[in-house]
Amino acid sequence: MGKTKYITFHYKNLLVSKYKTKNPDEILKLGNDLILNGLRNNKSLQLQKKVMKNYMDIFHHRRLNKLKVSSQDHNHFVACLLGLMKLKELEEDESTGYIITKYRNPKI
Repeated sequence: MGKTKYITFHYKNLLVSKYKTKNPDEILKLGNDLILNGLRNNKSLQLQKKVMKNYMDIFHHRRLNKLKVSSQDHNHFVACLLGLMKLKELEEDESTGYIITKYRNPKI
């Protein structure tokens, strides 16, 4: 069994999502899956990029203003972020990207 890890996602200097998982690759493939699903449904890459960017801006605004977002919203945001990184439309830098860290059980 793999060790539990955290993946945290940041966008425009804001921590927007955090996942606890034993298989980070499962989460990291969300971007590819989103792009492929769009292509299978005859959505051009240009259209997909525009929709992903718009979704990310709306999600960021909601998180920044402490408005309610669902777990499905988080998943879709992460898929958009990873998809745009895959398409080279979004670059990972000090304010945007993801970090994978080991999960440690606190010692009592």
